[in-house]
Amino acid sequence: MLTVHGSPISPFVRKVLVLLAEKGVDCEINPVKPFPASAEHLVISPTGKIPALTDGDFSLPDSSAICAYLERKYPDNNLYPLDPEGYGRALWYQVYADTVLVGATSAFFFQKVAVKMMGREPDEVAIQAIRDNTEHKVFSYLEGEIGDREFIVDGQFSIADIAISCHLVQRLYAQEPIDSEQYPNITRYLGNQMQRQTFKTLINNDALITID
Repeated sequence: MLTVHGSPISPFVRKVLVLLAEKGVDCEINPVKPFPASAEHLVISPTGKIPALTDGDFSLPDSSAICAYLERKYPDNNLYPLDPEGYGRALWYQVYADTVLVGATSAFFFQKVAVKMMGREPDEVAIQAIRDNTEHKVFSYLEGEIGDREFIVDGQFSIADIAISCHLVQRLYAQEPIDSEQYPNITRYLGNQMQRQTFKTLINNDALITID
């Protein structure tokens, strides 16, 4: 049995769980926390981050590496475009989500929600800095890239949509809704993705927000 190690409220963990759900592959979840990482978790995730995956005697850290491994192991219902250009673009959007978009989405969740879980108070200066200095640059790019598309690459639901949506959801968890007038494409796109059963089930299980 596959085991995903990490809390499902993490967008990086959710990325792996959505991919598995889309492929119809069952897994166990070991909801470990990375703050601080236990010695046991560090054995399978040297950076201490989540998620990590164990598959029998095999273990692998990092959500992007895990998703690529799972795509190769379970090739049915491919979630990576097959043509080279689409494949490259999907990888780029995943990187963008995990390294840039995170600064305007999951960063809010960390500063407003996660810190309370760690017994600390939110850093209002840091929160305002995200609003003032990060949000517009990040969302303006994504707004243009999404345009009027249902899916961001080749008209196919892919790892790019999974990665982007998993981070955008963190804004809603942090009670920082995206401005629908300024970013109508992102708002429409996220609303559509959240109606996908794989997303809806996982998000409703987190009990932070409810999707009808």
